[in-house]
Amino acid sequence: MKEHEEGYSMPLSAPTYTAPPFASTERSQILLVVYKADPAAVAWEVPEPLEPLGDGTMLAWIGDMCQPSHTIDLYHECLTAIKIRYEKYEGWYVNYIWVAHDMALTFEREIYGWPAHLCEDGRLGFHGSQIIGDCVRYGERLMRISFNATSVAPMGRTEAPEDKLAATIGGEFLQIRKFPHPAKDGKPIKQLLKIPHKDYTVHEIYEGNGVVELGKSGFYPNMHKLQPREIVASWYLRASWWLDYPVVLWER
Repeated sequence: MKEHEEGYSMPLSAPTYTAPPFASTERSQILLVVYKADPAAVAWEVPEPLEPLGDGTMLAWIGDMCQPSHTIDLYHECLTAIKIRYEKYEGWYVNYIWVAHDMALTFEREIYGWPAHLCEDGRLGFHGSQIIGDCVRYGERLMRISFNATSVAPMGRTEAPEDKLAATIGGEFLQIRKFPHPAKDGKPIKQLLKIPHKDYTVHEIYEGNGVVELGKSGFYPNMHKLQPREIVASWYLRASWWLDYPVVLWER
């Protein structure tokens, strides 16, 4: 195989995923809760050169995603993220993420630096105005979101929930991508990436009451310390957007 014949990703003769951009279609549906946790526990999770904002603000997300070209069908995705800053930027650092698809796992880790692990597949459960989302890995429940929609139907709204959503979670996605060096004493490749997301469109949104539970796990020994102390806001939404190539802001 000549170099010009190689695929974009490994395996080079049969790439797992194509080059960006990656779309999230309007079939994607998400439970999203913004909350505040113990500031000290949150700060410990944030790697240099990022800095936590200091008030322990986090978000939890459980959804069923559709992201062509690598995953045209729905797959389960769950994550937590921390509100951070770097120089002139403020935004979100994803400290845990789980996906139920190996194609999603590989592109998230290799291109964007999201620390993806596998979880069991599943779908959000709907019971009237209540929606339940679970994150389970090999039988161990890692996260649960319970949500009940309380906002009125769109034609009766005096305020747009998507405006509050944008004001609450606005900012950049800033991520540390770290690759170990293959040599015993070699220095790892460590980069800070800014991840552009474009054409973000909300197709359906409801605000409501949300509860987040983080499980205790020997595999993630510090995760349970990030339990919510205060819920800031909660939504169910269907949205679409696309991810472009990341931008390297810092490298060591």
